[in-house]
Amino acid sequence: MDMQLRKKGVGGSEVAAILGLDEYSSPYKVWLDKTGRETFNVDNKYTQAGNILEDAVSKFFETKTNYRIIKASATSKTLVHPKYEFAVGTPDRRYFHSSSIGKGILECKTTQHAYDDVPQKWFIQLQWYLGIIGYNFGSVAWLERGLDFKYKEFEYDPEFFEYMISAVHRFWHDNVLKDVPPDPIDVSDIQRMYSKHTDGVITEATPEMLIAHEKLIEVKTAIKTLEEEETKLVDAVKFSMRDAESVMQGGKPLFTWKSSKASTKFDMDAFKSERPELYSIYLKEVEGSRRFLVK
Repeated sequence: MDMQLRKKGVGGSEVAAILGLDEYSSPYKVWLDKTGRETFNVDNKYTQAGNILEDAVSKFFETKTNYRIIKASATSKTLVHPKYEFAVGTPDRRYFHSSSIGKGILECKTTQHAYDDVPQKWFIQLQWYLGIIGYNFGSVAWLERGLDFKYKEFEYDPEFFEYMISAVHRFWHDNVLKDVPPDPIDVSDIQRMYSKHTDGVITEATPEMLIAHEKLIEVKTAIKTLEEEETKLVDAVKFSMRDAESVMQGGKPLFTWKSSKASTKFDMDAFKSERPELYSIYLKEVEGSRRFLVK
């Protein structure tokens, strides 16, 4: 989708996050992006592979269903809902159904996971596009690990689209246009909202916090005990190994204790001592992060 249009509306890949149904995003993260406060990098090896393999997925779909992919639809074109200007999207493909039903939308996905059914986020994206373009049916097709092809067909659900439009409308007008952040939904949001503490601000412990404190003390004590036990066991094995690189049983390695390859390391202390003026030029202040401690 065109980056300028992304700032002017909500695309299909963002709706699940606004609904609180995207494990990798949230309403707050979408708000940060829309208001230009933080841009999340979506250009990585997975998205690049997905873009390249779109055509392959569509060809798999065409072969399995005998539906005809509309070739011109491979050219990305951002669509805008005729009534809701904030509702935008770029469907991957369109196709002709073999019967008299007409045209459908195809969403093409690639994944390293094995799915028996369409993930909720993909379903939401397809329904968003169906509502924008006004089609009555569509499909999600995906390629797992580059080998296993699957697809599923869906009818347009107008009630669900109205639910999405209502939620996105509130988000767009109450949060984006008014520049008011949505409520956080997870710890990742909290860490972004409050990257620093406020001096002097103290909160009283709730009953839930008291229970969590007690359990954390128990967990940390158990972890310390296990770590001490681990150290004793490792030391005992090392003492017996001497200069051996491994311990074997029936041709299967049980332990290895090998030297790593030599590497070069910049001697910061020597550089600071011998070239203090040059050292000071390259010093920069790094903002500290909040550190959580159990007292």
